[in-house]
Amino acid sequence: MAQKTVLVVDDSNLVRMMLRRVFAESFPEWTLVEAADGEAALLASANALPDLALIDYNMPGMNGVDLAVKLMANHPLLSIHLVTANVQQRMQERAEALGLGFIKKPITKEKIAAILEG
Repeated sequence: MAQKTVLVVDDSNLVRMMLRRVFAESFPEWTLVEAADGEAALLASANALPDLALIDYNMPGMNGVDLAVKLMANHPLLSIHLVTANVQQRMQERAEALGLGFIKKPITKEKIAAILEG
């Protein structure tokens, strides 16, 4: 299987650490690139050319939707999923309108598997 890259963007080091472990243990064929905010994610995505992005909504500076819009402009084929504890219907509708996937925190191995298989 070809090596693929996932961009994980979350201001929480704990969430990034958990995702790092999930990918290492269950999806080792994926390379994980991490960013703690939107600006760092834009820089990382320019160098890493990700196949998948898992983006937190609530981050300082740039929220996840604004980041997703910028990533889509640079990488039109990138599969982007908004990862958030914000489960308001309005937020889900906004994500869907932009063509983003929506994952409710907490993230689990099963939720990641569903994305990778889908």
